[in-house]
Amino acid sequence: MKQAPHLVFASDSTSGDFLASRVIQAYQNISPENLEEISTLYTSDVYFEDPTSGVQGKAALMAHFAKTFQKLEGCSFQFHRTVSDGADLFLAWTMTANYPKLQRGKAIRVEGSTYLKTRNGKIYFHRDYFDMGSLLYEHLPLLGRIILKIKHRLAL
Repeated sequence: MKQAPHLVFASDSTSGDFLASRVIQAYQNISPENLEEISTLYTSDVYFEDPTSGVQGKAALMAHFAKTFQKLEGCSFQFHRTVSDGADLFLAWTMTANYPKLQRGKAIRVEGSTYLKTRNGKIYFHRDYFDMGSLLYEHLPLLGRIILKIKHRLAL
């Protein structure tokens, strides 16, 4: 006799799908005003890493985000795909950010992804993957032109 599959409901606060929906909701229009809400997604010992830095602990992560916002005029994420196996989450996204010192403050769009490991409905590992060239290097006056020329040559 076949066993019925185990069903996970979105209302189950420890389910990967429920946590993914909370992450998406919080990060779609991330700002200094919702950092407190974002902090509720993480364990106290969370480890965060992206191409620019790595920090350990929820307080350090929130300080990192607050410092990042001092350099931004706005930031949002559009999520394209979410994969969950219950404990691990993978999210594919496009970030749109406005850095006043880059591109004269025009929006910069960067494709990326996030890998999250969870424990008891909270994130204890957060790793962002994105191209630093697309975010920063290509928008620097001299270096940007050089990088774009190299990319065009490699594409041929």
